[in-house]
Amino acid sequence: MSFTKRTITTFPELTRVCSDSLSALWIIEKQLKTVITTNWGKRELPPYQQYVSIYFFKNMVYLRGAYLLACDGSCGPSRDLQRTAYEMIMRSYLFIVDKKEASLLYSYVEGDTKARDILRKRNFYPIDLLRSKLYSPASRRSHKKLFEELSRFSHPTIRGALLDLHYSPESVEDCLKLILSLIYGAIQVLAEGFYNLLDQQFKITVKETMEKIADFLKVVPVFEPDQKYSLSQIRLREGNFLNVL
Repeated sequence: MSFTKRTITTFPELTRVCSDSLSALWIIEKQLKTVITTNWGKRELPPYQQYVSIYFFKNMVYLRGAYLLACDGSCGPSRDLQRTAYEMIMRSYLFIVDKKEASLLYSYVEGDTKARDILRKRNFYPIDLLRSKLYSPASRRSHKKLFEELSRFSHPTIRGALLDLHYSPESVEDCLKLILSLIYGAIQVLAEGFYNLLDQQFKITVKETMEKIADFLKVVPVFEPDQKYSLSQIRLREGNFLNVL
């Protein structure tokens, strides 16, 4: 029996929820394009919404790849993709609560030398910068712990590099549950970034998917910022999506 079949047999409900949630990302992507065309037209989106949508599209691929690797027992490479998806979620939130940062990156892409110098000097968006701008000191500790967990296999020892050659049900289960949490976070930050454009069908898809994930995990994943200056700008927080959307 292949590792993937073993995973599906061992965790039928978990893999089903993962698969359904990943499929929902593609549905949401199509609905996003529809609401942008309908409610915004052909005008250029503000920089922060451009990047929020770009990072969502990237995360669709990253999280699907992470899922396939995890099912095959390759939790190390899967966590590398999960870490990238996690950083994309954090960047999206940064651009939502600090739109000047989104404009700065946009200017850099357009060739502005001043923006280039500012971003290069601080190494663009290192994880410590994202944590300090988004989270309170108490929250930073939990986010630092999560990032360290996702980074364990980035520079493995020889012994660590061999871990994925041996199937570990416990590691696979943990990996899949974290992927579910990241799917939740990717959907939530997209809905936050485009809150002013969402139509009823989009809201229904988002709520149904997030509720399915939260019900399965028995906990609400928390990625949204909790710095004081950002509180007034974040509508979706602490699992309130059923009431807010």
